[in-house]
Amino acid sequence: MVLEAEAVEGEVMRLQRGRQARGVGFVRLAPCVALTALLIGCGQPLVRPTAFEWNPALDLKTAQIKEGTLLYAMAGEGPPVILLHGFGGQIWVWEKQASELSRHHRLYIPDLLGYGYSDRPKVDYSPALFIDSIKQFMDQTGIERASLVGNSMGGGLAWAFALRHPDRVEKLILIDSVPPDVVPAVRNPSFRWFLAIRNLPALPYLAVRLTTRGMLRETLKEMVFDDRVITDPVVERQYQIGRIEGTARVMTSTARHVEEVKRYGTGLSTLSTPTLIIWGDQDEVFPVTVGEDLRALIKGSKLLVIKGSGHMPMWEHPDETNRAILEFLGR
Repeated sequence: MVLEAEAVEGEVMRLQRGRQARGVGFVRLAPCVALTALLIGCGQPLVRPTAFEWNPALDLKTAQIKEGTLLYAMAGEGPPVILLHGFGGQIWVWEKQASELSRHHRLYIPDLLGYGYSDRPKVDYSPALFIDSIKQFMDQTGIERASLVGNSMGGGLAWAFALRHPDRVEKLILIDSVPPDVVPAVRNPSFRWFLAIRNLPALPYLAVRLTTRGMLRETLKEMVFDDRVITDPVVERQYQIGRIEGTARVMTSTARHVEEVKRYGTGLSTLSTPTLIIWGDQDEVFPVTVGEDLRALIKGSKLLVIKGSGHMPMWEHPDETNRAILEFLGR
């Protein structure tokens, strides 16, 4: 059975890297994958931490919204800033912003509904759900108005939220953000493959459920330019998040509803919120041309391209990213 699991992992990794242009190979292995899934067992129960090892000083709290409980980190004093992670992400992606930005601002860093250590209710994970959950989060934490900083999917939710609730947003910072027409814009093999199978029965769920540390490491490497930042502790923290029961269902549902963000994108040309766009010039997920298109769509926006960075410049080049954020927010 160990050999069978290794065979499944090898086939999935080849598909993720784009070595098979179509999903025929994976579909052929579906019975084998399903059998292996039965041997793996159930996911882990959700147990919220009281502190993060990478920053024990962060104050971890919970907010109750109608769909469930959200975990969030809070730090600093000053004008409120909300940091929104991307698809499959968690609070930890902002580890290199927490200390510096909190010197000038009150930071709120939530795990989005369904992700990280927040609840995973059985709902449709559509852009509308995420936007409403962010509004509920702000209501529950007493935030009348805040600046939003979002990476990838978090960036898309930030600009969509600003269009839906312009009175609640002070400024926007979009870091390698999801564009309105997201599916054709994606370029990295792992995401393209997952989007290609997202509407097939069971397969995307099993793909997430069967992800090993080795497979996860390869996916994370697609998020950065310098592979050395993908250390064993980084892989392990993300792997453990992925083992929580309900994660596969949430990610599959999110992918199946991703194109609904187009409904909000038609209004981007009317967005009046001051906006800074930050992009890594080596982004394998969304090339820098996607950032240039967003700048053209959002009137008055500014684009900063960070050299030698992939999809997460706030993580690869935190000093340059933090400096740009603070200068745009007026410290």
